[in-house]
Amino acid sequence: MAEHIEVAKAYVTIVPSLEGSQKTIAEELGASGSAAAKTAGEEAGQEFGNSLATGLKATAAVVASAMAVVAGAAVAAGKAFIDSANDVAAYGDTIQKECWEDDRFVRGIKEDGQVIGSKKDPEASMWLNPQSWSVISGLASKEQAELALESVHRELNTAYGVRVMAPSYVDHAFDGALALLFNPSTKENGGIFCQPQGWIILAEALMGHGNRAFEYFTESSPASQNDNADVRKLEPYVHGQFTEANESPFHGRTHVHWLTGTASTCMVGCVEGICGMRPDLDGLWVCPTIPSDWKEMTMDKVFRGKKLHITVKNPNGAESGFKEFYLNGVKLDQPYVAEKDMKDENEVVVIM
Repeated sequence: MAEHIEVAKAYVTIVPSLEGSQKTIAEELGASGSAAAKTAGEEAGQEFGNSLATGLKATAAVVASAMAVVAGAAVAAGKAFIDSANDVAAYGDTIQKECWEDDRFVRGIKEDGQVIGSKKDPEASMWLNPQSWSVISGLASKEQAELALESVHRELNTAYGVRVMAPSYVDHAFDGALALLFNPSTKENGGIFCQPQGWIILAEALMGHGNRAFEYFTESSPASQNDNADVRKLEPYVHGQFTEANESPFHGRTHVHWLTGTASTCMVGCVEGICGMRPDLDGLWVCPTIPSDWKEMTMDKVFRGKKLHITVKNPNGAESGFKEFYLNGVKLDQPYVAEKDMKDENEVVVIM
């Protein structure tokens, strides 16, 4: 911003020097003519110089004004960012105080103060998204994350994926709960909503739970149902919107093919979670979180035009973490490949 203001100042500085050279311009224009022509040239030159100086003054004023506006906007944006960060911190404190219940985060609080998703509720006492996103967002402490994720597995997991909440609403829904439009264990009323499966996979992976992350992936993967078409019904090569959960007589039946964002969330859960390939501005983290019985795996990735062949070795049956990390034979202190250090083709080795 300071550089922009200096440019505006430079425009202003140029104008006086142009004013001083107006007579010179006029003399040069009329040098080869008669006295009358010279006078005419001086007048024309003077008029041209005046117009040029006036134009540059106006331009400088506009530029300076624009830069002032931009500078003011930048200051305001910076202040707004600081205020927003303070608000986020305050919200985090409020959520910790009002929304954490022993081993889970509640779903929310209505304007009248009614808590939705309390463990004391006879229905919908456990919700999936508050638990997974408390981990992904970094809000949950490690202890909270472990407790919340274990509650998810205990109360929401099924053979075909994780339910969005449980038990389903039947007799004790809060006023205005649209989930009541659907039968128990379908869609938002306790069904296995498919899009959040990617988020719980990612949350488990971020906590280093390779076995649990892959369990959730396998349960909800269409490919896992190739031999179960009479139950799933949907094509085995596409995600659906939701799968009926265990309160339904059709547990495992999946509905609404293609109309879902599940492919993208599960891709993130698998690529950034299980495979552990997490890009940032300057490079790529390689932090796989895998089942403990996977002894070795390889991955090939093109990252910003550079090819990476990644070999993960797991001789001791770990689920996450690393002991050694190599880029093109050079041992590094952390599992991170800086873009500036990449060749056109790269060999990456992770020893867990």
